[in-house]
Amino acid sequence: MALVLVFAAVLPGLALGSDAARALVVERLESLTGRNVSIDGRIDFSILPRARLSLEHVRLGDDDFTIDTLVADFSLFDVIAGKGKISGLVLVRPEWRSPDAPPAVEGIAAGTGSGLVTGLHSLLGRLGGIGEVEIREGLFRPAGPGFAGSRGISNANVRIDQSGSGETLRLAGSFVWNGQPTTVDLDVSSDRPLIQGGQGNVDFSLDSPALTASYSGTVAITDFRRAEGRLSLSTQSFTRGIEWLFAPSMRIPELGAINLAGDLFLQGRSAELREAALSVAGSQGRGAMEVRLESGVPVIGGTLAFPELNLTPIARSIAPFPRNPLDFERPLGIDFADALQMEIRLSATELALGTIPFEDVAAVISVGGGTAKLDVGDATLFGGRGQAAIIVDARAGRPQRVEGWVSASGIDTASLMSSLAVESIGLSGRSAIRAKLEAPADDWRAVLSGISVTAQLDASNGTISGFDPGVFTEPGARPLAAGARDGTVPFVTLDAALALDGMTVDLERIELRNETGTLTAAGRYFAKSNEIRMAGKFDPVSAAPSLPVGRPSAETKPVAFMMRGQWPDPSVTTEPAPTQ
Repeated sequence: MALVLVFAAVLPGLALGSDAARALVVERLESLTGRNVSIDGRIDFSILPRARLSLEHVRLGDDDFTIDTLVADFSLFDVIAGKGKISGLVLVRPEWRSPDAPPAVEGIAAGTGSGLVTGLHSLLGRLGGIGEVEIREGLFRPAGPGFAGSRGISNANVRIDQSGSGETLRLAGSFVWNGQPTTVDLDVSSDRPLIQGGQGNVDFSLDSPALTASYSGTVAITDFRRAEGRLSLSTQSFTRGIEWLFAPSMRIPELGAINLAGDLFLQGRSAELREAALSVAGSQGRGAMEVRLESGVPVIGGTLAFPELNLTPIARSIAPFPRNPLDFERPLGIDFADALQMEIRLSATELALGTIPFEDVAAVISVGGGTAKLDVGDATLFGGRGQAAIIVDARAGRPQRVEGWVSASGIDTASLMSSLAVESIGLSGRSAIRAKLEAPADDWRAVLSGISVTAQLDASNGTISGFDPGVFTEPGARPLAAGARDGTVPFVTLDAALALDGMTVDLERIELRNETGTLTAAGRYFAKSNEIRMAGKFDPVSAAPSLPVGRPSAETKPVAFMMRGQWPDPSVTTEPAPTQ
């Protein structure tokens, strides 16, 4: 009874409904949050069993930040002294709907990482002597692109504990971020109060179905702009991880599962990841990476080495093959190339791109300014050496286009034909190839209708099988299949040049030379109608040796021929060539 009488005598200003109590709480909350505070509901103050103030319907700033119930715990001795120092806070159903969109990297709703760092630093500065802060059923809805509907944080249940000395801080709890349940655990410690800055030890982990992340190392407590420690990131779906984290307004290519780990060195807006291990699309690489911000745009660089690298899933994620008629008109967007700058130098013992196997590859992947490029500076392919490049140009103000080229020599022609799935005719020998490609690239319909390819093949000292060029040397008319045969015919040189324009192939020149003579031809193939039209001439050598047993003797006069009809069995008509 005596204790109650003492409280009643000492604390008349903190009785229920006291204007002094209201002013004291409002002042402390405004200092803590940096916002104007108004209380629209009841204010209940109790001393026993503990000193506690309960506020209902609290508004901070405008109507964008509200708290259903705020409970503040006080030290009993501070209450007796009239200090009103808060030892703990419980925020029940706080709701913050940001009225303004944060500044963003073009196409990406920014603020996820920078907002976390800024908020944590602000929290350290404003907690003061508050040892415990608990959030129950919290809701945060940012404004801006990508945050419509249910995006943001909901059902947040988080507890923040700070030691009495201020040297340690722990944040742990769970929430739903952009529709995915997420748990977070953060420990910060230092040899002096965290508010004084300096260097501290940080252990951080985040776990969600879309992304897991962890960091263990040191951090500059003052501004969180310097760090050194071990970082790891993992996602089962690159697209889902990016969309969950950054809420982009663009289509992100699906690269499959991504795992990245390394030693992080952060300095200001630049970060290095040394001893990096990267797993992408099932391929494992090691090396070093770096990233920095320039005018709000991430700039990524690095050098990675892969024993085996399969680029096919990456290429197909950027330009998915059509599976139905509607897919032919689906945009092949690479607008992500406007959201970042990237240049990654790659080396690979084995590299696959479609059906083409490369070995001992040195290449550069670059993205930025609306373009994406793969530049293979040197590689072994089909037993020869070559270079290649392909670039997709989607710069604003012009139609999207794709361009590429390949140049190689010393190629095993039989392996090349097998990779291209050419089965009706077999070729062997060594060859050199040169090709260029151009096409509009807004969608697959535009690619197929507007593609332009020029190619040159020069082969030597090989054989041709499945087809006998002798079908063009005999007078009369017959189907091309009459030249089919099981054996092989040797040749000294084979030169071919073709041009593809949309659905039409111009066979500009074909020249096959062996010991019996020289066959030359030119013509056109129409893919829509599967029709071929070709004209040519066979010039036998003088006193040519006998053809294989069972074949008539070669004429010494040139023979002209015409080939027309549906491929693969058009008709062939031959007649003596006019003398010049």
